[in-house]
Amino acid sequence: MPSEKHWNYEKDIVRSSINGVCLANPFLKYIEAERVVYNSKPSENKVTLVSGGGAGHEPLHLGFVGDGLLDVAVSGSIFASPSVKQILAGVNSKPSKKGTIIIVKNYTGDILHFGLAAERAKSQGTNAEMLIVQDDVSVGRTKNGMVGRRGLSGTSLVHKIVGAKAALDNGAASLDEVHALGQKVIENLVTIGASLDRVTVPSSKADHEKGEEDKSDEEEEQIDELGKDEIEIGMGIHNEHGIKRVNPIPTAEQLVETLLKYLLDPNDKERYYVPYEKDDEFVLMVNNLGATSNLELYAIQSIVTEKLASLYKLKPVRIYTGSFTTSLDGPGFSITMLNVTRAGGKEVLRCLDLPTTALAWNSGVTTDQWSQLGSHIITEPPVISTASSDVKFNPATVEAILKEGCKKVLEVEPKVTMYDTVAGDGDCGETLASGAHSITKALQEKKLDTKDAVKMFDEMGDLIESAMGGTSGGLYSIFISSMGTYLKKQEETRGGFTVSEKDFADTVAAGLAGLQKYTRARVGGRTLMDALIPFVETFKDTCDVSKAAEAAQKGADSTRKLAAKFGRASYVGEDEFKRFDSEGGIPDPGAIGLAALLGGFVAGYKSV
Repeated sequence: MPSEKHWNYEKDIVRSSINGVCLANPFLKYIEAERVVYNSKPSENKVTLVSGGGAGHEPLHLGFVGDGLLDVAVSGSIFASPSVKQILAGVNSKPSKKGTIIIVKNYTGDILHFGLAAERAKSQGTNAEMLIVQDDVSVGRTKNGMVGRRGLSGTSLVHKIVGAKAALDNGAASLDEVHALGQKVIENLVTIGASLDRVTVPSSKADHEKGEEDKSDEEEEQIDELGKDEIEIGMGIHNEHGIKRVNPIPTAEQLVETLLKYLLDPNDKERYYVPYEKDDEFVLMVNNLGATSNLELYAIQSIVTEKLASLYKLKPVRIYTGSFTTSLDGPGFSITMLNVTRAGGKEVLRCLDLPTTALAWNSGVTTDQWSQLGSHIITEPPVISTASSDVKFNPATVEAILKEGCKKVLEVEPKVTMYDTVAGDGDCGETLASGAHSITKALQEKKLDTKDAVKMFDEMGDLIESAMGGTSGGLYSIFISSMGTYLKKQEETRGGFTVSEKDFADTVAAGLAGLQKYTRARVGGRTLMDALIPFVETFKDTCDVSKAAEAAQKGADSTRKLAAKFGRASYVGEDEFKRFDSEGGIPDPGAIGLAALLGGFVAGYKSV
């Protein structure tokens, strides 16, 4: 069982930990302001790799920065995604002529923030692609159909293989080649874990003074402690519930047999993600979730290897055992298997065997190299440039549109808040109002370039993400940034131009396409997409903004009759909604707020 006691820290524990990692590897540089760590060795002639996520999974991600592995890692607070600003600082700390691959685990907060950073980076001229790691098998296909599998310890293998691919042969591989191998590896990964109990989160004096910690959709979930003679199978790396509790605690041999069945049983159609033939080669990783002793971990690895041979006639060609992707002091372990034959065969093994200076894998640092290097502290983060273009808006029209849209959002905020108090966590209205206030203030202070269309979208994306935060801020910002990216590409082929109504219809369609890469929500899912998609499609088909706004409102109203499939509303009991039967049901708060915003935009446009 985990101890509820932790050491006390006067300073931020995450920043102190990052500094400690850098002190242990002389090649690492640390941008303190943004919690970014990067390999100081030159890499501009190879594809660069950026990864990151919440703290608490060490040595992931910082421990994987080094030669032949990650170039950059970005850390959020404990179990919370880093901000877009941090991620962009990471991308800009190691620019590459060949492009950048951003690796992220499949969690909502991480995908939105890293996805928005990728879109912002692309709009600013960086050739960037994302790899989303999904290897969990505990939740079956039916239940995870909308969101996909969670990213677990298979992330460590993805880092190692993709990092080596980018470094081999003096960085000869192209962005597409590195990305393709990474995707193939992800498609052939499976992981499941088991734990004796939940994790406990350490804190610092600064945390107590602040009174609260950063939050994310996947942050630590307070769950019932397990009984003294009980374990849980499938618990996630953010303290999420598992899929099954077992009492009494089975023997390690019995437990391993159960876990391997989740990974390899071809009769389990819900979880048989990676088919295999008798001659296929596998890599095995037995990962410590944080508080399993090395004595036990290697014993478990031995049992896993024995059971693979006796039950499945499989002998791993590589075995990795240790702490790779942890969950703070989680008293458990996970088993990851990679079908090497299907993922790339000898190329994958060559990548796994490439030496690296990254602390989490191994170290090839010599005494001479230690003595040649100075301080790893970087006091000034890199400057992130703002995109600009010769694509023009009419400033008066843009200002009228934005002002009226913000006005309508503020008018509807009390109603949105009321709806969200029942259907969500009560902050949707306040979040939208924060975005509206930030835009209004920026217009008043002349901090939005309403003439340069690409620059305005770049500035507004940053503004909205900072002001709103959370999932809503990420969704809006990705949509906005994708529109800027589209107009920048248009300029490359057309040269400078003034945005027409037809151009803008195409631009919002591109914004929607960009957003849909990072969320599976569609019409009927009871989200803001029920308003956004009808608006975009109607505007694209008719070039009539009034009809588009009407379609958005109709779509938002239709959510009164829909069951929630995404977010916190999907967990609320139906009885909570009955008091809104007299008005036709309770709508999705985000959809109502967006419809009001779009209606305001149209009113502002018509007033000019």
